Amino acid sequence: MTPGRPDSVLTFGEALLKLALPTAQRLEHLTALRAECAGSELNVAAALCSLGRPAAWTSALPEGPLGDWARAHVQSLGVTDLSLKRPGRLGTFFLEDHHPPRPSRAVYDRQGTAFQALTVGDLEPAWLADRAAVHVSGISLALGPGPQALAMALMQAARTRQVPVSFDVNHRRLLLPDAAASGTYGPAVRQADLIFAAQRDLPLLGGVAGVQALNPSALLVVTRGAQGSEAYPPGGEAIRQAAFPTAGPGRVGRGDAFAGGFLHAWLGGAPPAEALELAAACAALKTTLPGDQLSATTADLQAVLAGHDNGEPRR
Repeated sequence: MTPGRPDSVLTFGEALLKLALPTAQRLEHLTALRAECAGSELNVAAALCSLGRPAAWTSALPEGPLGDWARAHVQSLGVTDLSLKRPGRLGTFFLEDHHPPRPSRAVYDRQGTAFQALTVGDLEPAWLADRAAVHVSGISLALGPGPQALAMALMQAARTRQVPVSFDVNHRRLLLPDAAASGTYGPAVRQADLIFAAQRDLPLLGGVAGVQALNPSALLVVTRGAQGSEAYPPGGEAIRQAAFPTAGPGRVGRGDAFAGGFLHAWLGGAPPAEALELAAACAALKTTLPGDQLSATTADLQAVLAGHDNGEPRR
């Protein structure tokens, strides 16, 4: 296995076949579907690559045409594919994209997947060679004992090698009951150097104070959607960042774009305030794009950060 570059990030998580309905259509009235390759941790890796930082992704994919399709998509993103071949199927979900006040809806079909066949014995120490960081999310912890054990072992191995660990709580209520969240995510929070949590998920871990009690030395980043974001350095005061005005079809994946942007800046030595600003710009740009992954140039980001991207045509 080719080792990573010293500035590269390894992400771990499941890839999915996302079947998206036309905007505002419901499954009960299904007429058409659009296929996309999705997955939170893959989205983070794609955001990092878009920002110029190499990233690798490890997972499990089935043999056959759907596995080949997912592998081709990963490679098209510029992400190094370290996925294993395992028996099973490719996880699937249907997405209804609605406008407020009707909430969007995901319907999962994730049983019997190749990813669920993973076990702690699949850990490859070479995955961590020359990595700048490892990124894991709570989604993998919620997908069964095998992926959960492997995710925890990967985080622990990273700490042993002094590779920084990034953990996004990323609670999915359709995968894990709220009552099980603290016991499932708590051990991962304790392993992390950088923790992401959406405001809606914080109460599951006792709020900011609860997360800090679990891991006093980690940097905690809290996302609040249109209300912006906050960073809580260990022992320091909260740092706040407003969200950039944005509109478009790409609400799905913007949290992953935010995480990728923050992680990229943080690994580059940026202070939390600067990392929050770049992350907010990445989330805003992702909202303008269809699909799940961020694609943005340095010029795109600089325009948002400078306040010049007002939607007027560039002539």
